[in-house]
Amino acid sequence: MFNQLLADAAQAAAQNSQGAPAGAGSGLMSFVPMILVFVVLIFFMNRSQQKQQKKRQEMLDKIAKGTPVLLNSGVYGKVAEVRGDSFIIEIADKVLVRVSKNGVACIDDAENADGASAGKAEK
Repeated sequence: MFNQLLADAAQAAAQNSQGAPAGAGSGLMSFVPMILVFVVLIFFMNRSQQKQQKKRQEMLDKIAKGTPVLLNSGVYGKVAEVRGDSFIIEIADKVLVRVSKNGVACIDDAENADGASAGKAEK
């Protein structure tokens, strides 16, 4: 019995010296689809993030004097002045605050809609 085990071990060693058995590469090949899915997932997440950044930059570039905005802090106001990397926002009559462009959450379209409907109702 011991001789049989030695013979089997010698035969296995001879096969390894000639080349790897056919089943050795299959372990690595089973990870290839998972790696490909991971790479595709990262690609689409990165692409989506770039689209969002581009859309936000376009929104910030569209802001001009008089544009109603909503700040990240939840404060509404109108742009009184546009500077290089910031805005001067009027949040109340004669109350001005300087806000970084990153502090603007969005353009307040609701105020434009309310103002337009109020103007039509008065006429």
